[in-house]
Amino acid sequence: MTLPRAAGSRTDPRLVGLSLFAVLVPPLFGLFGVGAGPLVAQTAYWVVLTGCSVGWAVLARRLARRAAGDDPFARGARRLWWCVTAAGVLYALGDAWQIVQMFAGPSAHPIYVRDGLAMCAPLAGVVLVVAGLLLYPSGNRAGLRMDVATVMAGAISAGVLLIEPPAGRPGPEWAALLAVAVLSQPGVFLVAIFAVAKLVLGGRSPFRPRAAGVYGAAAILQAALQAVPTESYGASRLGAWLNCGNVLSSALMVVATRLQDRGRPVRPAERATRPYSFLPYVSLAVSWATGVIVLAVSGLTWRSWLVIAGIIVTTGLVAARQAAAFRRIGELLRERDELAARLTEQAFHDALTGLANRALFLRNLSGSLSRAPVTVFLIDLDDFKPVNDRFGHATGDRLLVEVGRRLRGCVGSGDTVARLGGDEFAVLVDGLDPRRREAMAAELRAALSGTVELDGVTVPLRASVGMATGRPDRHGPGTLLHEADMAMYAVKNAGRAIRR
Repeated sequence: MTLPRAAGSRTDPRLVGLSLFAVLVPPLFGLFGVGAGPLVAQTAYWVVLTGCSVGWAVLARRLARRAAGDDPFARGARRLWWCVTAAGVLYALGDAWQIVQMFAGPSAHPIYVRDGLAMCAPLAGVVLVVAGLLLYPSGNRAGLRMDVATVMAGAISAGVLLIEPPAGRPGPEWAALLAVAVLSQPGVFLVAIFAVAKLVLGGRSPFRPRAAGVYGAAAILQAALQAVPTESYGASRLGAWLNCGNVLSSALMVVATRLQDRGRPVRPAERATRPYSFLPYVSLAVSWATGVIVLAVSGLTWRSWLVIAGIIVTTGLVAARQAAAFRRIGELLRERDELAARLTEQAFHDALTGLANRALFLRNLSGSLSRAPVTVFLIDLDDFKPVNDRFGHATGDRLLVEVGRRLRGCVGSGDTVARLGGDEFAVLVDGLDPRRREAMAAELRAALSGTVELDGVTVPLRASVGMATGRPDRHGPGTLLHEADMAMYAVKNAGRAIRR
Protein backbone atom coordinates (compact mmCIF):
# COMPACT_ATOMS: atom_id res chain seq x y z
CA MET A 1 0.00 0.00 0.00
CA THR A 2 1.32 3.44 -0.93
CA LEU A 3 1.26 5.85 1.98
CA PRO A 4 -0.59 9.00 0.85
CA ARG A 5 1.20 12.25 1.22
CA ALA A 6 -0.19 15.72 0.60
CA ALA A 7 1.81 17.88 -1.76
CA GLY A 8 3.95 20.36 0.10
CA SER A 9 3.36 18.83 3.55
CA ARG A 10 5.32 16.44 5.74
CA THR A 11 4.18 12.87 6.25
CA ASP A 12 1.35 12.41 8.73
CA PRO A 13 2.64 9.95 11.39
CA ARG A 14 -0.89 8.95 12.42
CA LEU A 15 -1.79 8.15 8.84
CA VAL A 16 1.43 6.16 8.45
CA GLY A 17 0.63 4.19 11.60
CA LEU A 18 -2.94 3.47 10.52
CA SER A 19 -1.78 2.42 7.05
CA LEU A 20 0.83 0.04 8.51
CA PHE A 21 -1.84 -1.37 10.82
CA ALA A 22 -4.15 -2.00 7.85
CA VAL A 23 -1.33 -3.75 5.97
CA LEU A 24 0.18 -5.87 8.76
CA VAL A 25 -2.54 -6.77 11.28
CA PRO A 26 -5.42 -8.26 9.20
CA PRO A 27 -3.25 -11.00 7.61
CA LEU A 28 -2.39 -12.28 11.10
CA PHE A 29 -6.01 -13.33 11.64
CA GLY A 30 -6.02 -15.07 8.27
CA LEU A 31 -2.74 -16.89 8.88
CA PHE A 32 -3.35 -18.03 12.44
CA GLY A 33 -7.14 -18.30 12.39
CA VAL A 34 -9.72 -17.03 14.84
CA GLY A 35 -12.81 -19.18 14.85
CA ALA A 36 -11.02 -22.39 15.85
CA GLY A 37 -8.52 -20.67 18.10
CA PRO A 38 -8.57 -20.15 21.85
CA LEU A 39 -10.65 -17.54 23.60
CA VAL A 40 -7.73 -15.10 23.60
CA ALA A 41 -7.57 -15.17 19.76
CA GLN A 42 -11.29 -14.49 19.46
CA THR A 43 -11.02 -11.73 22.07
CA ALA A 44 -8.13 -10.14 20.16
CA TYR A 45 -10.24 -10.24 16.99
CA TRP A 46 -13.15 -8.38 18.59
CA VAL A 47 -10.87 -5.97 20.47
CA VAL A 48 -9.26 -4.96 17.16
CA LEU A 49 -12.67 -4.48 15.53
CA THR A 50 -13.89 -2.47 18.54
CA GLY A 51 -10.78 -0.28 18.38
CA CYS A 52 -11.31 0.36 14.67
CA SER A 53 -14.93 1.33 15.29
CA VAL A 54 -13.95 3.70 18.10
CA GLY A 55 -11.22 5.28 15.95
CA TRP A 56 -13.69 5.68 13.10
CA ALA A 57 -16.18 7.41 15.41
CA VAL A 58 -13.54 9.75 16.91
CA LEU A 59 -12.25 10.88 13.52
CA ALA A 60 -15.77 11.31 12.15
CA ARG A 61 -16.71 13.45 15.16
CA ARG A 62 -13.71 15.65 14.45
CA LEU A 63 -14.85 16.06 10.83
CA ALA A 64 -18.38 16.92 11.94
CA ARG A 65 -17.09 19.65 14.25
CA ARG A 66 -14.82 21.07 11.52
CA ALA A 67 -17.52 21.29 8.82
CA ALA A 68 -18.09 25.05 8.86
CA GLY A 69 -20.54 27.08 6.82
CA ASP A 70 -24.29 27.51 6.53
CA ASP A 71 -24.89 26.58 2.89
CA PRO A 72 -26.77 23.35 2.08
CA PHE A 73 -23.58 21.42 1.32
CA ALA A 74 -21.91 22.44 4.61
CA ARG A 75 -25.02 21.45 6.56
CA GLY A 76 -25.20 18.18 4.63
CA ALA A 77 -21.54 17.43 5.41
CA ARG A 78 -22.06 18.07 9.14
CA ARG A 79 -25.14 15.86 9.16
CA LEU A 80 -23.29 13.09 7.29
CA TRP A 81 -20.31 13.06 9.65
CA TRP A 82 -22.50 13.08 12.76
CA CYS A 83 -24.33 10.07 11.28
CA VAL A 84 -20.98 8.37 10.68
CA THR A 85 -19.97 9.19 14.27
CA ALA A 86 -23.13 7.56 15.61
CA ALA A 87 -22.59 4.58 13.31
CA GLY A 88 -19.06 4.12 14.65
CA VAL A 89 -20.41 4.15 18.21
CA LEU A 90 -23.05 1.54 17.31
CA TYR A 91 -20.45 -0.65 15.60
CA ALA A 92 -18.21 -0.39 18.67
CA LEU A 93 -21.17 -1.27 20.90
CA GLY A 94 -21.98 -4.35 18.84
CA ASP A 95 -18.33 -5.45 18.78
CA ALA A 96 -17.95 -4.95 22.53
CA TRP A 97 -21.14 -6.91 23.14
CA GLN A 98 -19.61 -9.83 21.23
CA ILE A 99 -16.73 -9.81 23.74
CA VAL A 100 -19.12 -9.74 26.69
CA GLN A 101 -21.16 -12.62 25.29
CA MET A 102 -18.06 -14.73 24.69
CA PHE A 103 -16.95 -14.42 28.30
CA ALA A 104 -20.48 -14.86 29.65
CA GLY A 105 -21.33 -17.86 27.45
CA PRO A 106 -20.22 -21.49 27.50
CA SER A 107 -16.63 -22.55 27.02
CA ALA A 108 -17.33 -23.77 23.48
CA HIS A 109 -18.98 -21.05 21.44
CA PRO A 110 -18.89 -19.62 17.91
CA ILE A 111 -16.95 -16.49 17.16
CA TYR A 112 -20.15 -14.67 16.16
CA VAL A 113 -22.95 -14.38 18.71
CA ARG A 114 -26.25 -13.90 16.89
CA ASP A 115 -28.37 -12.17 19.53
CA GLY A 116 -30.44 -8.99 19.20
CA LEU A 117 -27.88 -6.34 20.19
CA ALA A 118 -24.99 -7.91 18.28
CA MET A 119 -27.07 -7.99 15.10
CA CYS A 120 -29.11 -4.80 15.41
CA ALA A 121 -26.35 -2.38 16.44
CA PRO A 122 -24.26 -2.76 13.23
CA LEU A 123 -27.42 -2.80 11.10
CA ALA A 124 -28.56 0.46 12.72
CA GLY A 125 -25.10 1.90 12.03
CA VAL A 126 -25.40 1.05 8.34
CA VAL A 127 -28.84 2.67 8.24
CA LEU A 128 -27.43 5.86 9.80
CA VAL A 129 -24.59 6.09 7.28
CA VAL A 130 -26.96 5.50 4.38
CA ALA A 131 -29.34 8.13 5.79
CA GLY A 132 -26.50 10.66 5.97
CA LEU A 133 -25.59 9.93 2.35
CA LEU A 134 -29.21 10.19 1.19
CA LEU A 135 -29.75 13.51 2.97
CA TYR A 136 -26.62 15.07 1.48
CA PRO A 137 -27.69 17.47 -1.32
CA SER A 138 -26.90 16.40 -4.85
CA GLY A 139 -25.81 18.57 -7.74
CA ASN A 140 -27.97 19.56 -10.70
CA ARG A 141 -26.24 17.58 -13.43
CA ALA A 142 -28.51 16.88 -16.39
CA GLY A 143 -29.90 13.33 -16.54
CA LEU A 144 -29.18 12.63 -12.85
CA ARG A 145 -32.45 10.79 -12.17
CA MET A 146 -32.16 8.56 -15.23
CA ASP A 147 -28.52 7.73 -14.46
CA VAL A 148 -29.38 6.84 -10.85
CA ALA A 149 -32.26 4.67 -12.09
CA THR A 150 -29.84 2.88 -14.43
CA VAL A 151 -27.39 2.21 -11.62
CA MET A 152 -30.19 0.95 -9.38
CA ALA A 153 -31.50 -1.40 -12.08
CA GLY A 154 -28.05 -2.93 -12.40
CA ALA A 155 -27.67 -3.12 -8.62
CA ILE A 156 -31.01 -4.91 -8.29
CA SER A 157 -29.86 -7.46 -10.86
CA ALA A 158 -26.71 -8.11 -8.81
CA GLY A 159 -28.64 -7.92 -5.52
CA VAL A 160 -30.68 -10.96 -6.53
CA LEU A 161 -27.55 -13.02 -5.84
CA LEU A 162 -27.63 -11.94 -2.19
CA ILE A 163 -31.11 -13.35 -1.50
CA GLU A 164 -31.06 -16.65 0.38
CA PRO A 165 -34.64 -18.01 0.45
CA PRO A 166 -35.58 -19.61 3.79
CA ALA A 167 -35.95 -23.35 4.01
CA GLY A 168 -39.36 -24.96 4.28
CA ARG A 169 -42.65 -24.89 2.45
CA PRO A 170 -44.05 -21.58 1.19
CA GLY A 171 -46.57 -20.08 3.56
CA PRO A 172 -47.17 -17.04 5.80
CA GLU A 173 -44.16 -17.83 8.01
CA TRP A 174 -41.97 -18.56 5.00
CA ALA A 175 -43.04 -15.26 3.38
CA ALA A 176 -42.20 -13.35 6.57
CA LEU A 177 -38.76 -14.97 6.70
CA LEU A 178 -38.22 -14.14 3.01
CA ALA A 179 -39.13 -10.50 3.67
CA VAL A 180 -36.58 -10.36 6.49
CA ALA A 181 -33.97 -11.93 4.19
CA VAL A 182 -34.66 -9.36 1.49
CA LEU A 183 -34.38 -6.46 3.94
CA SER A 184 -31.30 -7.73 5.75
CA GLN A 185 -29.38 -8.96 2.69
CA PRO A 186 -29.94 -7.01 -0.56
CA GLY A 187 -32.21 -4.32 0.91
CA VAL A 188 -29.56 -2.35 2.79
CA PHE A 189 -27.11 -3.07 -0.02
CA LEU A 190 -29.44 -1.49 -2.61
CA VAL A 191 -30.19 1.55 -0.47
CA ALA A 192 -26.46 2.06 0.04
CA ILE A 193 -25.87 1.76 -3.72
CA PHE A 194 -28.59 4.36 -4.30
CA ALA A 195 -27.01 6.76 -1.81
CA VAL A 196 -23.52 6.40 -3.30
CA ALA A 197 -24.83 6.69 -6.88
CA LYS A 198 -26.70 9.86 -5.93
CA LEU A 199 -23.49 11.41 -4.61
CA VAL A 200 -21.20 10.27 -7.41
CA LEU A 201 -23.58 11.14 -10.25
CA GLY A 202 -24.68 14.39 -8.62
CA GLY A 203 -21.15 15.73 -8.89
CA ARG A 204 -20.99 17.21 -5.36
CA SER A 205 -19.33 14.52 -3.24
CA PRO A 206 -18.33 15.54 0.32
CA PHE A 207 -15.25 13.27 0.17
CA ARG A 208 -11.71 14.01 -0.89
CA PRO A 209 -10.73 11.93 -3.95
CA ARG A 210 -8.22 9.72 -2.08
CA ALA A 211 -10.52 9.25 0.88
CA ALA A 212 -13.39 8.36 -1.46
CA GLY A 213 -11.22 5.73 -3.14
CA VAL A 214 -10.32 4.05 0.17
CA TYR A 215 -13.94 4.26 1.38
CA GLY A 216 -15.04 2.64 -1.87
CA ALA A 217 -12.52 -0.20 -1.50
CA ALA A 218 -13.69 -0.83 2.08
CA ALA A 219 -17.36 -0.78 1.05
CA ILE A 220 -16.80 -3.19 -1.86
CA LEU A 221 -14.87 -5.57 0.40
CA GLN A 222 -17.57 -5.46 3.06
CA ALA A 223 -20.34 -6.01 0.49
CA ALA A 224 -18.51 -9.08 -0.81
CA LEU A 225 -18.10 -10.42 2.74
CA GLN A 226 -21.81 -9.91 3.45
CA ALA A 227 -22.68 -11.96 0.35
CA VAL A 228 -20.85 -15.00 1.78
CA PRO A 229 -23.18 -17.47 3.58
CA THR A 230 -23.01 -17.26 7.38
CA GLU A 231 -21.93 -20.88 7.79
CA SER A 232 -18.69 -20.11 5.96
CA TYR A 233 -17.53 -18.11 9.00
CA GLY A 234 -16.27 -20.88 11.24
CA ALA A 235 -13.35 -23.13 11.85
CA SER A 236 -12.32 -23.50 8.21
CA ARG A 237 -9.41 -21.72 6.57
CA LEU A 238 -11.93 -19.82 4.45
CA GLY A 239 -13.52 -18.49 7.63
CA ALA A 240 -10.14 -17.29 8.88
CA TRP A 241 -9.55 -15.25 5.73
CA LEU A 242 -13.11 -13.94 5.83
CA ASN A 243 -12.39 -12.64 9.33
CA CYS A 244 -9.18 -11.15 7.97
CA GLY A 245 -11.32 -9.32 5.40
CA ASN A 246 -13.55 -7.93 8.16
CA VAL A 247 -10.55 -6.50 10.01
CA LEU A 248 -9.10 -5.09 6.78
CA SER A 249 -12.35 -3.34 5.80
CA SER A 250 -12.65 -1.83 9.30
CA ALA A 251 -9.04 -0.63 9.20
CA LEU A 252 -9.56 0.88 5.75
CA MET A 253 -12.54 2.86 7.05
CA VAL A 254 -10.30 4.42 9.70
CA VAL A 255 -7.55 5.16 7.14
CA ALA A 256 -10.08 6.77 4.80
CA THR A 257 -11.49 8.95 7.57
CA ARG A 258 -7.99 10.07 8.52
CA LEU A 259 -7.31 10.94 4.87
CA GLN A 260 -10.51 12.99 4.87
CA ASP A 261 -9.42 14.76 8.07
CA ARG A 262 -6.10 16.01 6.68
CA GLY A 263 -5.71 19.68 5.74
CA ARG A 264 -8.45 22.26 5.65
CA PRO A 265 -12.11 21.20 5.47
CA VAL A 266 -13.17 20.18 1.97
CA ARG A 267 -15.68 22.31 0.06
CA PRO A 268 -17.65 20.52 -2.70
CA ALA A 269 -17.88 23.66 -4.86
CA GLU A 270 -14.06 23.89 -5.02
CA ARG A 271 -13.76 20.72 -7.11
CA ALA A 272 -14.46 20.69 -10.82
CA THR A 273 -16.90 17.95 -11.81
CA ARG A 274 -17.50 16.19 -15.09
CA PRO A 275 -20.88 16.71 -16.75
CA TYR A 276 -21.16 12.96 -17.35
CA SER A 277 -20.38 9.65 -15.62
CA PHE A 278 -19.39 6.16 -16.71
CA LEU A 279 -21.22 4.61 -13.74
CA PRO A 280 -24.46 3.83 -15.67
CA TYR A 281 -22.42 1.93 -18.27
CA VAL A 282 -20.63 0.03 -15.51
CA SER A 283 -24.07 -0.86 -14.16
CA LEU A 284 -25.09 -2.15 -17.60
CA ALA A 285 -21.96 -4.31 -17.77
CA VAL A 286 -22.65 -5.67 -14.26
CA SER A 287 -26.22 -6.58 -15.27
CA TRP A 288 -25.06 -8.54 -18.31
CA ALA A 289 -22.24 -10.22 -16.39
CA THR A 290 -24.66 -11.24 -13.63
CA GLY A 291 -27.04 -12.67 -16.23
CA VAL A 292 -24.28 -14.74 -17.84
CA ILE A 293 -23.15 -16.08 -14.45
CA VAL A 294 -26.65 -16.96 -13.25
CA LEU A 295 -27.61 -18.68 -16.51
CA ALA A 296 -24.33 -20.60 -16.62
CA VAL A 297 -24.59 -21.79 -13.01
CA SER A 298 -28.29 -22.44 -12.45
CA GLY A 299 -30.04 -22.22 -15.82
CA LEU A 300 -33.53 -20.76 -16.11
CA THR A 301 -34.68 -20.34 -12.52
CA TRP A 302 -36.62 -17.61 -10.73
CA ARG A 303 -33.28 -15.83 -10.15
CA SER A 304 -32.51 -15.99 -13.87
CA TRP A 305 -35.80 -14.40 -14.85
CA LEU A 306 -35.28 -11.60 -12.31
CA VAL A 307 -31.80 -10.95 -13.68
CA ILE A 308 -33.07 -11.01 -17.28
CA ALA A 309 -35.75 -8.47 -16.34
CA GLY A 310 -33.04 -6.32 -14.77
CA ILE A 311 -30.95 -6.55 -17.95
CA ILE A 312 -33.91 -5.45 -20.08
CA VAL A 313 -34.67 -2.50 -17.80
CA THR A 314 -31.02 -1.43 -17.53
CA THR A 315 -30.47 -1.64 -21.29
CA GLY A 316 -33.67 0.31 -21.94
CA LEU A 317 -32.66 3.03 -19.50
CA VAL A 318 -29.20 3.36 -21.06
CA ALA A 319 -30.78 3.59 -24.53
CA ALA A 320 -33.24 6.23 -23.29
CA ARG A 321 -30.39 8.13 -21.65
CA GLN A 322 -28.45 8.09 -24.92
CA ALA A 323 -31.50 9.34 -26.83
CA ALA A 324 -31.90 12.15 -24.30
CA ALA A 325 -28.19 12.92 -24.63
CA PHE A 326 -28.50 13.14 -28.42
CA ARG A 327 -31.44 15.52 -28.06
CA ARG A 328 -29.45 17.61 -25.61
CA ILE A 329 -26.47 17.64 -27.98
CA GLY A 330 -28.78 18.91 -30.74
CA GLU A 331 -30.06 21.65 -28.44
CA LEU A 332 -26.51 22.62 -27.50
CA LEU A 333 -25.50 22.78 -31.16
CA ARG A 334 -28.45 25.06 -31.91
CA GLU A 335 -27.58 27.22 -28.91
CA ARG A 336 -23.97 27.35 -30.10
CA ASP A 337 -25.05 28.47 -33.58
CA GLU A 338 -27.34 31.12 -32.11
CA LEU A 339 -24.59 32.33 -29.81
CA ALA A 340 -22.12 32.43 -32.71
CA ALA A 341 -24.62 34.48 -34.71
CA ARG A 342 -25.09 36.89 -31.80
CA LEU A 343 -21.34 37.21 -31.31
CA THR A 344 -20.88 37.86 -35.02
CA GLU A 345 -23.61 40.48 -34.87
CA GLN A 346 -21.90 42.14 -31.90
CA ALA A 347 -18.48 41.92 -33.54
CA PHE A 348 -19.56 43.57 -36.81
CA HIS A 349 -22.38 45.91 -35.80
CA ASP A 350 -22.65 49.06 -33.74
CA ALA A 351 -24.44 48.38 -30.46
CA LEU A 352 -26.24 51.75 -30.36
CA THR A 353 -27.52 52.19 -33.90
CA GLY A 354 -27.48 48.61 -35.20
CA LEU A 355 -25.49 49.78 -38.23
CA ALA A 356 -22.37 48.07 -39.53
CA ASN A 357 -19.24 49.00 -37.59
CA ARG A 358 -15.82 49.92 -38.97
CA ALA A 359 -14.67 46.28 -39.21
CA LEU A 360 -17.68 45.19 -41.28
CA PHE A 361 -17.54 48.33 -43.41
CA LEU A 362 -13.88 47.73 -44.31
CA ARG A 363 -14.57 44.06 -45.04
CA ASN A 364 -17.46 44.96 -47.38
CA LEU A 365 -15.41 47.74 -48.96
CA SER A 366 -12.55 45.34 -49.66
CA GLY A 367 -14.92 42.82 -51.23
CA SER A 368 -16.65 45.44 -53.37
CA LEU A 369 -13.38 46.95 -54.60
CA SER A 370 -12.26 43.57 -55.89
CA ARG A 371 -15.30 43.37 -58.19
CA ALA A 372 -16.29 46.83 -59.50
CA PRO A 373 -15.98 50.57 -58.91
CA VAL A 374 -17.49 51.74 -55.63
CA THR A 375 -18.42 55.07 -54.10
CA VAL A 376 -17.85 55.93 -50.45
CA PHE A 377 -19.65 58.78 -48.68
CA LEU A 378 -18.13 59.84 -45.37
CA ILE A 379 -20.48 61.83 -43.08
CA ASP A 380 -19.53 63.78 -39.97
CA LEU A 381 -22.17 65.57 -37.86
CA ASP A 382 -21.53 69.29 -37.39
CA ASP A 383 -21.63 70.73 -33.88
CA PHE A 384 -22.49 67.39 -32.26
CA LYS A 385 -20.57 68.12 -29.05
CA PRO A 386 -22.81 71.11 -28.16
CA VAL A 387 -25.81 68.79 -28.49
CA ASN A 388 -24.34 66.51 -25.81
CA ASP A 389 -23.38 69.46 -23.63
CA ARG A 390 -26.77 71.18 -23.89
CA PHE A 391 -29.25 68.31 -24.01
CA GLY A 392 -27.30 65.45 -22.42
CA HIS A 393 -25.71 62.27 -23.70
CA ALA A 394 -29.01 60.37 -23.78
CA THR A 395 -30.39 62.89 -26.28
CA GLY A 396 -27.13 62.69 -28.23
CA ASP A 397 -27.48 58.90 -28.43
CA ARG A 398 -31.06 59.19 -29.69
CA LEU A 399 -29.87 61.67 -32.33
CA LEU A 400 -27.26 59.17 -33.54
CA VAL A 401 -29.94 56.48 -33.81
CA GLU A 402 -32.12 58.88 -35.84
CA VAL A 403 -29.19 59.67 -38.14
CA GLY A 404 -28.68 55.95 -38.77
CA ARG A 405 -32.38 55.51 -39.56
CA ARG A 406 -32.34 58.40 -42.06
CA LEU A 407 -29.19 57.14 -43.79
CA ARG A 408 -30.75 53.70 -44.25
CA GLY A 409 -33.68 55.38 -45.96
CA CYS A 410 -31.39 56.94 -48.55
CA VAL A 411 -29.74 53.74 -49.83
CA GLY A 412 -30.74 50.42 -51.31
CA SER A 413 -30.84 47.04 -49.59
CA GLY A 414 -27.49 46.01 -51.09
CA ASP A 415 -25.62 49.08 -49.88
CA THR A 416 -23.78 49.40 -46.55
CA VAL A 417 -24.44 52.07 -43.93
CA ALA A 418 -21.94 52.12 -41.06
CA ARG A 419 -21.15 54.07 -37.93
CA LEU A 420 -17.37 54.31 -37.87
CA GLY A 421 -17.23 55.80 -34.38
CA GLY A 422 -18.48 58.80 -32.43
CA ASP A 423 -20.52 61.01 -34.78
CA GLU A 424 -18.85 59.69 -37.95
CA PHE A 425 -20.85 57.61 -40.46
CA ALA A 426 -20.11 56.09 -43.85
CA VAL A 427 -22.15 54.84 -46.81
CA LEU A 428 -20.85 52.33 -49.36
CA VAL A 429 -22.62 52.07 -52.72
CA ASP A 430 -21.60 49.54 -55.41
CA GLY A 431 -21.69 50.45 -59.09
CA LEU A 432 -23.19 53.91 -58.62
CA ASP A 433 -23.75 55.73 -61.91
CA PRO A 434 -21.31 58.70 -62.07
CA ARG A 435 -24.25 60.93 -62.97
CA ARG A 436 -25.97 59.90 -59.70
CA ARG A 437 -23.07 60.57 -57.33
CA GLU A 438 -23.72 64.28 -56.85
CA ALA A 439 -27.45 63.67 -56.47
CA MET A 440 -26.79 60.91 -53.92
CA ALA A 441 -24.56 63.21 -51.92
CA ALA A 442 -27.24 65.90 -52.00
CA GLU A 443 -29.85 63.40 -50.75
CA LEU A 444 -27.63 62.45 -47.81
CA ARG A 445 -26.98 66.10 -46.96
CA ALA A 446 -30.71 66.92 -47.18
CA ALA A 447 -31.63 63.95 -44.98
CA LEU A 448 -29.29 65.25 -42.28
CA SER A 449 -30.31 68.93 -42.37
CA GLY A 450 -32.77 70.91 -40.29
CA THR A 451 -34.01 69.96 -36.84
CA VAL A 452 -35.08 66.76 -35.08
CA GLU A 453 -37.79 66.41 -32.42
CA LEU A 454 -36.57 64.05 -29.68
CA ASP A 455 -38.86 63.60 -26.66
CA GLY A 456 -40.21 67.13 -26.91
CA VAL A 457 -36.78 68.66 -27.49
CA THR A 458 -35.86 70.33 -30.80
CA VAL A 459 -32.30 69.40 -31.73
CA PRO A 460 -30.43 70.99 -34.68
CA LEU A 461 -28.98 68.58 -37.23
CA ARG A 462 -26.28 69.38 -39.79
CA ALA A 463 -23.64 67.22 -41.44
CA SER A 464 -20.62 67.48 -43.73
CA VAL A 465 -20.39 64.90 -46.52
CA GLY A 466 -17.22 63.83 -48.32
CA MET A 467 -17.23 61.56 -51.36
CA ALA A 468 -14.64 59.36 -53.08
CA THR A 469 -14.88 56.84 -55.90
CA GLY A 470 -12.54 53.91 -56.10
CA ARG A 471 -11.53 51.41 -58.78
CA PRO A 472 -9.97 47.97 -58.22
CA ASP A 473 -6.75 48.81 -60.06
CA ARG A 474 -6.17 52.12 -58.29
CA HIS A 475 -7.42 51.97 -54.71
CA GLY A 476 -7.28 49.88 -51.60
CA PRO A 477 -9.87 50.13 -48.78
CA GLY A 478 -7.66 52.34 -46.63
CA THR A 479 -6.71 54.65 -49.51
CA LEU A 480 -10.31 55.15 -50.62
CA LEU A 481 -11.53 55.80 -47.09
CA HIS A 482 -8.72 58.31 -46.58
CA GLU A 483 -9.69 60.19 -49.76
CA ALA A 484 -13.32 60.39 -48.61
CA ASP A 485 -12.13 61.57 -45.20
CA MET A 486 -10.03 64.35 -46.73
CA ALA A 487 -12.95 65.42 -48.93
CA MET A 488 -15.26 65.54 -45.93
CA TYR A 489 -12.86 67.69 -43.89
CA ALA A 490 -12.38 70.01 -46.88
CA VAL A 491 -16.16 70.49 -47.00
CA LYS A 492 -16.33 71.05 -43.26
CA ASN A 493 -13.51 73.60 -43.30
CA ALA A 494 -14.90 75.44 -46.31
CA GLY A 495 -18.41 75.43 -44.91
CA ARG A 496 -19.79 73.94 -48.09
CA ALA A 497 -22.35 71.16 -48.33
CA ILE A 498 -20.26 68.86 -50.49
CA ARG A 499 -17.00 68.74 -52.33
CA ARG A 500 -15.69 66.02 -54.53
